[in-house]
Amino acid sequence: MISRMRNIVQHNLPAKILALVIAVILWGYVMNDQNPSIESTYTVQLDVVNAPEGYKITKDAASVKLRVRGPRSLFVSASENDFKAYVDLSKVEEGKHAVKVQTVLPQGFELVEAKPDTVTFTLDRIVQKKMKAEFIVTGSTAPGTTVAHIEPSVETVTIEGAASDIKEVTRVIGYVGLAGNGDDFSLKVPLTAINADGREVAGVTVKPASAEVSVQLARGLMKKIVTVKPVLGDGLASGYEVSSVKTDPVKIEVAGPENILSKLTSIETQKISLDGLTKTTDENVQLAPPDGVTVTNNSVTVHIEIKAKKKAASGTASP
Repeated sequence: MISRMRNIVQHNLPAKILALVIAVILWGYVMNDQNPSIESTYTVQLDVVNAPEGYKITKDAASVKLRVRGPRSLFVSASENDFKAYVDLSKVEEGKHAVKVQTVLPQGFELVEAKPDTVTFTLDRIVQKKMKAEFIVTGSTAPGTTVAHIEPSVETVTIEGAASDIKEVTRVIGYVGLAGNGDDFSLKVPLTAINADGREVAGVTVKPASAEVSVQLARGLMKKIVTVKPVLGDGLASGYEVSSVKTDPVKIEVAGPENILSKLTSIETQKISLDGLTKTTDENVQLAPPDGVTVTNNSVTVHIEIKAKKKAASGTASP
């Protein structure tokens, strides 16, 4: 029986092998003709894995275009959700870095191209800083009244954000609207971190975000506009000098008894330290009103221009 089966298998064996080879070739031809390899492009979201904590992370691309190749039949059921693009930040430190894009494709697909194939990431450390909160009065009180005293619930706040954003913050301010009030009142004042241009610095959080401010009013006081006089201290770095000093505002409204205000033409700032200064700077300083005099906004900005002293010319006299 076994011998008979062997004879059947071996009978015309070369012809049978040739027929099998031809069948395989024909099958491959038919499959390639009916289910050819094609290309298509999918736009997928760029995922981030192993991102370090304590950093603000920004990137120059949010998605990646993947051009892939595969049998046409596979594209029938494929969707963008089946393709993944990601970057691994496990070995990335603070600063700017170009990171290679990694991909995950369904079985049977081949990656032809990823655009972009690298993405630039910037890692900016999250930091905190304490700052004095400033409260600026806006508007006016009822006729015959003026602001005698402002009492905020907080004096110092904490700002938090990326180190580069924190460097931009020069002041934390809250605006106290008087809104024509004629009696003492309190209100909740939002606090905002601003830069040297007076614009809010996005991405910086102020803690607490607001303060309760009590406003006490006084009656029967005279009002007057006087000049702000900056008072400079000592300690300027050797080899430098102050070329000019300007205040913002230049003049300010004060209130007080008539016998005091009639003699008052200017109001001084608290002494401004120049210790170690070598370049032009803006300083936010408090005013120092005399006893009995009140100021609606008790702080001003002083612009101090500093320049290097000119070296004395030296030479030898001709005989």
